[in-house]
Amino acid sequence: MRQGHKVLALLLTFTMIAVACGSDEADEATPAATTAAPVEVATVGEHLGDGSLGMVEVGPGEAIQIRSLNAISGDVAFLGIPNENGIRMAVEDYGQIGGHDVDLGTGMDDLCSADGGQAAA
Repeated sequence: MRQGHKVLALLLTFTMIAVACGSDEADEATPAATTAAPVEVATVGEHLGDGSLGMVEVGPGEAIQIRSLNAISGDVAFLGIPNENGIRMAVEDYGQIGGHDVDLGTGMDDLCSADGGQAAA
């Protein structure tokens, strides 16, 4: 048993020496970033793609209509209600989009079921 302890102690000693004598060149060679690179802000048109999937046009003076489909009742309401509140808070915080008001309307309740999802769709 003593022989095993001696071998273990010897291995630990060599390991500690190897770690202490190791080179730190890799750490010094990698410079730390001091400032973030400037980010180019894209326009709304650049995010819309080429229109091959279709487009929704909102006329002058019309509001953008947004509807949600969440589980907002029953045992899983704790999943959908925060989503509804988050959407509402984001719209209130951001305001208009491209000069158009945003209308949230009434969110649909999918009841967290296939039937509820089909009915809402």
